[in-house]
Amino acid sequence: MNTPLVVEERTYGGWTTPRREGLWGMGWTVSVLGFVAVVIALLMLMLIGPIAGVSVGAIELVLLVPLAISSGGRTGYERAILMIGWMRTCLRRENLYAAGVFSRFGTCKLPGLMATSKLYEGVDAAGYRFGMTHMPSHHLYTVMVKCWPQGARAVDQDRIDQWVGAWGNLLATLGEKPDIEAITVVVDSMPETGNRLATEVNNLTVDTAPEPARLMMAQLAEQLPSESVRMESWCSISFKATTPARRKVPAEQAEEIGRRLPLIVAALADAGVRARPMTGEEIIAVVRRSWDPASEADLEEAAELGESHGLTWDDAGPVHHDEKLGHLLHDGTMSVTWECDGAPEGVVRERVLQRLLAPNDQLPRKRVAVIYRPHSAGDAADIVDNDYKDALVAAQTERGVGSATAAIRVEATEQARGEQARGHGVTRVGYLITVTAQNDTELPSIEAITKDLASQTRLKIRRCYRYQAAAFAASMGAGALLPEMSSLPKVVKAS
Repeated sequence: MNTPLVVEERTYGGWTTPRREGLWGMGWTVSVLGFVAVVIALLMLMLIGPIAGVSVGAIELVLLVPLAISSGGRTGYERAILMIGWMRTCLRRENLYAAGVFSRFGTCKLPGLMATSKLYEGVDAAGYRFGMTHMPSHHLYTVMVKCWPQGARAVDQDRIDQWVGAWGNLLATLGEKPDIEAITVVVDSMPETGNRLATEVNNLTVDTAPEPARLMMAQLAEQLPSESVRMESWCSISFKATTPARRKVPAEQAEEIGRRLPLIVAALADAGVRARPMTGEEIIAVVRRSWDPASEADLEEAAELGESHGLTWDDAGPVHHDEKLGHLLHDGTMSVTWECDGAPEGVVRERVLQRLLAPNDQLPRKRVAVIYRPHSAGDAADIVDNDYKDALVAAQTERGVGSATAAIRVEATEQARGEQARGHGVTRVGYLITVTAQNDTELPSIEAITKDLASQTRLKIRRCYRYQAAAFAASMGAGALLPEMSSLPKVVKAS
């Protein structure tokens, strides 16, 4: 009698959105403000009279309703502030940017969130040069590590599980450091220029080879790249300067980062990713080609020949960009950025993002950024405990379908408490998807294809209306962090 072989598949899930539960399922902030409003209305009613009490109560109700009702993860006040800020930006024409030799800058400085950024170089403990971007107003330093993922083809499932576990350990370890603000993993796809293949063919072809063979190799080098899309990936680590010396002197922070970079690279190797720090020139090339795709061929040719491209950080930005409501025009191209609106529903496997990350001939220029923001060990313990308590409150107050959802959340938060107690980390995760095309006439097809890819990966996405330029900069992983640089007051945010 043959016994069937049972293969246990490892799945991942249990994502929760932190929320302080208050009265009737509302957020904690709204509940507290509502209680204070009721007390004030009653005092007015008793001290002045019914007309004053009713009037004050009506005004308080009007003020609290936009805070209590949220849509797309944003309260009414958040949406109103974004809309007012966008209208003011358009009236001041701050959505337009013109640079170049004949501008008042004289260069192509980076716009928007990256306008004040600076680039430095250092040497890590392993002897590798690394570039480091600095955001002075936020005391943020970001290094970019070029990655060559091994891939899961012809790899045993046990080995894949080890890689996933090593990546989780890396996030948990980095979360224990109080100065780690974010880890951004970027997978970028772009049309193949042919420079890399042409260089390889030139190196392989010898002068003594037969003429037909040399001609065939030259033709293949010219024709093959025209219908292919290549991928590049990198990992950015953003550090927060924690001492006055590191905030004022970038060399102090560079020394600290250089000491820790080899350990991060080694941890990436344990996760199946070969990596090395990116130099300042490589960072400039990545940022420049993102803003100006036409410069990609020249930058790649210089890199293949081992020559310097001659650009500085002040030359990494676009010559022109025009931010629209739902897309961004820059240097003769159009880009659209979407953000994650919710975690995958249910459990998923480690290949859940494969279709979204894979090269797509219909979207030749596509950049996917996964932003991890690990909590420190102390904060993680408080977060999982508060989430569990709030989930219990919600389970006791919800009715109907909501009660089933609340019960599932109780199980997820209880599991998170146990895992955190065993040493696991707690990390916030976000996604940014940027697609670049030649003109805005391709926008309908781009949106349809991108949403279809997102649905296949069980992600909920929404377009970044009114902040396309900021989202575009953040998706490069070069130092712009949207949560850290948000201008919205915390009191008006959904909680």
